[in-house]
Amino acid sequence: MRQDERDNLELDKPLIEKQRLSAETRKFVAEISKLRRETFCYPFIVGSTVLAALSGIISLVTK
Repeated sequence: MRQDERDNLELDKPLIEKQRLSAETRKFVAEISKLRRETFCYPFIVGSTVLAALSGIISLVTK
């Protein structure tokens, strides 16, 4: 391997590391967005489940 090829490989290492870190950052941002959506929807899901359970119990009691 020639010296200039070794130099090019050494220069590519920081670029590859930057691309890897950038990809991880995008992955974390997507995960944060997903968690925010789930956090926003969670009370509605719990509320609708409670209402469905109550309506089921009420229908059983009234029959």
